[in-house]
Amino acid sequence: MCCTLKKSKLILLFFVFLILSFKSLQAQEGNHELGGWYGYFFDSDFGESNFGIMADVQQRSFNVTNDFQQLILRAGLSYKIPNSSLRAVAGYSYFNSGTFGPSNSQTFENRLYQDLIWSSTFFDGRIALLHRIRIEERFIENQDIRTRYRYFLNAKFPLNKKQMGPKTFFAWAAGEVFVNGQQQIGNGQTVSLYDRTWLFTGVGYQIKSGLRAELAYMREVTNAQTKGQLIVSLFHTF
Repeated sequence: MCCTLKKSKLILLFFVFLILSFKSLQAQEGNHELGGWYGYFFDSDFGESNFGIMADVQQRSFNVTNDFQQLILRAGLSYKIPNSSLRAVAGYSYFNSGTFGPSNSQTFENRLYQDLIWSSTFFDGRIALLHRIRIEERFIENQDIRTRYRYFLNAKFPLNKKQMGPKTFFAWAAGEVFVNGQQQIGNGQTVSLYDRTWLFTGVGYQIKSGLRAELAYMREVTNAQTKGQLIVSLFHTF
């Protein structure tokens, strides 16, 4: 009974989180240019050990098909904590970022990051929640070293089966909040404490064990504006 109550509270917190984020979205100026983000995410264990690797490659555009926005290369060493759903990750990521519009100028960023990831299920496994806390140390051109803190929450719900498994269609919703660790970032530059929020809604298909595809719409909310993104992703575990 106690465990059920705790799970119900987590679901309630998830929906409160989404409602508050949508309220902040309504206060921002909208950007009607739809972006396109395309990614391949994979993870693999090292034999029978608790260690493994998690990595992704992403290509992002300011609109669906062109106007280069960002190339992301990321990889981390993971460790599954015994007798729990917890996984810790430490890694490195490389970012090459373009500029909106006709300019060809680019900036480069290197990051170190640490993740703590855990999962849970509700209603006899019909709803699956994934949580991730991420800390980033950011090395950006012409800026001081920066830190950023992120919390991600994802909920999946199978559509044609009672539980997730091979050949399962599913719906999902997620949100992620970003908070900056510093406001003074060097050379007289400043940023706000609140960085941005990502809000996702989408569908997916579990092709087989360890392989799924997802299609989603994401709304990015910053202090300056909101912008929509088309998200196409392939997730591979082997």
